[in-house]
Amino acid sequence: MKCFSTLHWSIEGEFDECILVWHLATDLCYNTDLNKKSSLAKNSNREASKLLSDYMVYLLVKRPLMLPPGIGQIRFRDSCAKAAKIFQTVKDRNIQACTRLLLQVNTEIPPLKAKGDGSKSVLLDACRLAKSLQSLESEKWNNEKKWEMMSHVWVEMLCYAACHCPRNEHAKELTQGGELLTHVWLLMAHFGITEHVCQD
Repeated sequence: MKCFSTLHWSIEGEFDECILVWHLATDLCYNTDLNKKSSLAKNSNREASKLLSDYMVYLLVKRPLMLPPGIGQIRFRDSCAKAAKIFQTVKDRNIQACTRLLLQVNTEIPPLKAKGDGSKSVLLDACRLAKSLQSLESEKWNNEKKWEMMSHVWVEMLCYAACHCPRNEHAKELTQGGELLTHVWLLMAHFGITEHVCQD
C-alpha cells in the first residue's frame, strides 16, 4: 500500500517495540473511531485488529518466551508509567478523555529528547503513529480502508511471531491444547508458507 511507506518507521524497531507501538496506536484509533457516528457500524477489520493487538500484548507480557528476545516487559512497564503520569492531569479519567489527551500530546519532540531519563516508554511513538493513522482518512482513505491496512499489519506480526517462536515453546503449548500462535505456526507449516514468511 502506497501510504505505508510513510509509516515504515513504526515497524523498523525491535519486535517487542513494534508490538507495543502498534498496540497503543490501535487502541487510540479504536476508541477514537467508536465515538464517530460514521464508525458505529460493525467493522470486522477494526474488531480483528483490536483482538490481535490485545493478543500480541498478552503474549508480550504473559508469555514472553514465545516471542523473539527483547525488553518488551520493561517497555510495557515504562509505557504504563508514562501514561499514568499524563493521566494524572485529567480529572475525567474515562477512555474518551484519556484518548483525547493522548492524541493531543506533542509528538514533534523526538522521543529520545522527550524521554530523557532512560525510560523505554513507547507512548510518544504510539501517539505519533495514531495521529498518522487517523490522518489517513483525510488523505483519500475511508475508515474501512484504514482498518483493513491495520489488520494486515497485525496479521503479519502474528505470522512473524509464530515463525520466530522457539519450537520447544510451541511443543510445550501443544501439550496444553496450544496457544493461538502455535496453531498459526502449524497452519503455516501445513500450507508450506513458513519459509517465505519467516525469512528475516
